[in-house]
Amino acid sequence: MAYVSIYRKYRPSGFSGVVGQDHIVRILKNQIKNDNIGHAYLFTGTRGTGKTSIAKIFARAVNCLSPLEDGSPCGKCEACKSFLENNSFDIMEIDAASNNGVDEIRE
Repeated sequence: MAYVSIYRKYRPSGFSGVVGQDHIVRILKNQIKNDNIGHAYLFTGTRGTGKTSIAKIFARAVNCLSPLEDGSPCGKCEACKSFLENNSFDIMEIDAASNNGVDEIRE
């Protein structure tokens, strides 16, 4: 079994697991429920505040074929399963610390 860091092992899989960011979660869930999704989102803040976790949950919810009533991803459809298995072509995580040049982002 491969080593998995603690923050990845215990990363929340849905909006209900996010702690301390209720105002952000409420806004994102409302945008999904109202089908009012922007073309880009910028998650900023200090380390450890949940930027990547919330962005991943939001990306799953946007691509989910049958989101739950509160806007969370279902976790059961084909899109959710492929994302959880890191097989999704629609969602890609880019590390901004090492990919901060224009050419790296284009690639």
